[in-house]
Amino acid sequence: MRRMRIGIFTDTYFPQVSGVATSIQTLKRELECQGHKVYIFTTTDPDATLEPDVYRFESIPFIFFKERRVAVATFSAVMRCVRNLDLDVVHTQTEFGMGIAGLHVARELQIPVIHTYHTWYEKYLHYVLNGHVVTKGMVQYLSRVFCNRCDAVISPSAMIADVLREYGVTKPITVIPTGVALPDTIAKPKLMALRQRLGLSADDFVEVSVNRIAEEKNLDTLIKAHAALQYEMPNAKLVLVGDGPEREALEELVALNELGDTVLFTGMIPHEEVAKYYQMADVYVNLSLTETQGVTFIEAVANGLPVVAIANDYLENLETIGHFGELIDSTAEYPDAIKQVYHHRERYTEAVGALKQAISAETFACAVLERYEAAKAQHLPVKRRRLPHL
Repeated sequence: MRRMRIGIFTDTYFPQVSGVATSIQTLKRELECQGHKVYIFTTTDPDATLEPDVYRFESIPFIFFKERRVAVATFSAVMRCVRNLDLDVVHTQTEFGMGIAGLHVARELQIPVIHTYHTWYEKYLHYVLNGHVVTKGMVQYLSRVFCNRCDAVISPSAMIADVLREYGVTKPITVIPTGVALPDTIAKPKLMALRQRLGLSADDFVEVSVNRIAEEKNLDTLIKAHAALQYEMPNAKLVLVGDGPEREALEELVALNELGDTVLFTGMIPHEEVAKYYQMADVYVNLSLTETQGVTFIEAVANGLPVVAIANDYLENLETIGHFGELIDSTAEYPDAIKQVYHHRERYTEAVGALKQAISAETFACAVLERYEAAKAQHLPVKRRRLPHL
């Protein structure tokens, strides 16, 4: 396979912390390891530092979601950067500012555009005046129009692929789960030191959850499920890694249920430090109903942790490779699932190990490259015409 020059267009990238940013950075690093050239076109950020091959364009905070930004750059400003890069393919990873710029660039350069559809927007409408301004119908329409402007679409799960087909997306959809860079094993003394810093003992059975602390992550339900577990496993401790708008309300819930000694909030942790929190724990837990690609699930497995989570399409697909944890249908099953992992931890070790290659960054990048090559082979230049503002 010849070396490719790839332009990734996204409104979300580090230092913003999210599954999307992690997925893009993982893809970029692995493609570069394989000898390809990757350019990132993204938004300005007050905390960003200069990085080679990362171009930032004027942006503003998203009005209903201040931690995210949307590009407001002109097409001419983007084209000035792109013109001499000799791109082979455009890969958009947002349906908004930089994604629309990516569509324009691909059309202008007569090259294929691949789109990754990351976010199941219908599950996030509560951020926009409780869904009274942006409706499900609008989300479906905008998603359909954007995706059908592309040569092909990548979905992180079969579930989201089905959703897009229901929306009326007719372009080819390829399911490619996000991969992760497999981490080094951290020495036990360092992990024990982290436990001590958090007030945890070697005998505690630690449930860890890595999330944005937000409504759609269903963390209030997780805390209540943990409270039910306390009656049978008083040594169980829940560590919530991350920060977000619901933290204060969740801290109040913890206090109300007198769980202050058993539920710990770490606040935001730099992404390069998160592996320590996975590896010092005994099980990864997540009761979110909105995950589309499950980056934290695969990060947990990559760090050797079994998983307890609400069953979904993505996790059930992973389970066909190995029995990496316990998938439950309701939160009432949570205590029994945790006890199952507690009493039979060794049962999951081999399955988790078998999954590592399947979820590796290398496997992920190779699948994306195959999609790029197929799109290039099938791409037919079209007459340039003005694209509508979506």
